[in-house]
Amino acid sequence: MHPLTRLGILPGVLSLVSFAAGCDVNAQTDVILDNEYRASATRPLVVYRAQWQAVTFQTPIAPGSSSDLETTVPASPNTAYVILAPGWDPTSTTTPTSFVVMQSREGYGVEFDETLRIPVDDSTFVGNCASGSFLSQAKADFITRYVFQGLFASLRYDASRCTVAPIGDAGKR
Repeated sequence: MHPLTRLGILPGVLSLVSFAAGCDVNAQTDVILDNEYRASATRPLVVYRAQWQAVTFQTPIAPGSSSDLETTVPASPNTAYVILAPGWDPTSTTTPTSFVVMQSREGYGVEFDETLRIPVDDSTFVGNCASGSFLSQAKADFITRYVFQGLFASLRYDASRCTVAPIGDAGKR
């Protein structure tokens, strides 16, 4: 009999080794953004940019489409932010001229080795004036000045009308 078996230690050691060997070293935590707006011939709502936790979605997402998987870390619920580009063609090489700034109604969280799906539409996000949903100007200013500051560096966003206008002097806000 093995000396560790006599001491009652070997079964515990073997159990710990088998548990460690069974760990999934390929475990991955991901997030996907789903643009759940319907395609419209007149004015499709393209998700132009999005931000959740430490993940930035830079590739436009057409209505009815989803983003690529983005790797993230487990997180408690965090607010998600999106910029819609109404009527813009996501295959275009030009920058959109119209934006709608939105914030998730609730936070989204994800556990280790899971995939979080964030659905984007008027039931899960607030701020789409066309659907009668408005952000306060203070929230819109936070989103445009801090979350998407590069995009709005020379633009002013009016949350009451969901419109953008150039700022005459980028230093005046």
